[in-house]
Amino acid sequence: MEPKTKTLLLILVSFILGLVGGIVVDRYYISAFPGHRQSRGDPKKEFAQRLKLDSIQTAQVDSLMTAHRAKMEDVRKLFLASRDSLRMDIRRHLSDEQKKLYDDMIKEMESRDSRHREGEKPQPKQ
Repeated sequence: MEPKTKTLLLILVSFILGLVGGIVVDRYYISAFPGHRQSRGDPKKEFAQRLKLDSIQTAQVDSLMTAHRAKMEDVRKLFLASRDSLRMDIRRHLSDEQKKLYDDMIKEMESRDSRHREGEKPQPKQ
């Protein structure tokens, strides 16, 4: 096989592999992030449509979600309090320099979590 043919074949195979890899990453990696939805419609409506709920079931599910929302908020508050307590305990064992690094690490994690909640795609680490 001639070098030109090998080069063109290599370029073609690389292009095809890149295309397939991009599709796989989009379907299985990017779509898996919390907050990522194909549609920007009403989540309750989308939920009801995907499960093929009738109007009575939709009302029942809405009622259940409303009833459990307060419990879920209590769990979230408990989690945040526990996380903050853990962070304070960890800080007690760190030097001043380590505390600065730890605070920077926490800011980075919170920024990343905030972007995920808002549905932004993650930025590559530099």
